[in-house]
Amino acid sequence: MTITREITLTVNGTEHTVEVEPRQLLVHTIREELDMTGTHIGCDTGNCGACTVVKDGEPIKSCLMFATQADGSELLTVEGMEELPEAAGGLHPLQEGFREEHGLQCGYCTPGMLMSGKALLDNNPDPSEAEIREAISGNLCRCTGYQNIVKSVEYASEKLSEVAAADGGVEATDVSSTTDAEFTCGVENCCGGPSTDREHVSDTGGESQ
Repeated sequence: MTITREITLTVNGTEHTVEVEPRQLLVHTIREELDMTGTHIGCDTGNCGACTVVKDGEPIKSCLMFATQADGSELLTVEGMEELPEAAGGLHPLQEGFREEHGLQCGYCTPGMLMSGKALLDNNPDPSEAEIREAISGNLCRCTGYQNIVKSVEYASEKLSEVAAADGGVEATDVSSTTDAEFTCGVENCCGGPSTDREHVSDTGGESQ
């Protein structure tokens, strides 16, 4: 008799309850039980990264984890990218970046690359080239030479920054290069804001410290 265990996974925002064998890998549960075949199987040894998904905000190789270990977790797979707010009903900026910057050829590694890129940008919206290369270092690509993948992530970073600014956010500025007249956060004694101490001299005739 096959022993199974009931687990609950929230995948791309939808909760699923499935019966799995204790030895069943998470990647097989995603592909076979949930029918989300965008998560690819490459090496089954954790070397290629084709099976990468985002688990509770962190990229993981789903061929190296038992499904039971992910019980109660939130997962993002490539199928969920278009449902994210940043996609605005179309392609996610990362997917758009891979298209515009030619970041894929055969496409087999692409879902895993997208997941690693998504986790990176969630934690570091403006990564350097070195940081991008570090983030995708666990994902192997036999086609592109990686340069266009790096450009694709950079494209997404810039696009997401533009979207954030359009939604009412502000892009980072160099506060050190602005004067009190140019910049004020409105908080007294903070960031060049209005300060009673600066506006009045002390009883000795000098500026207050």
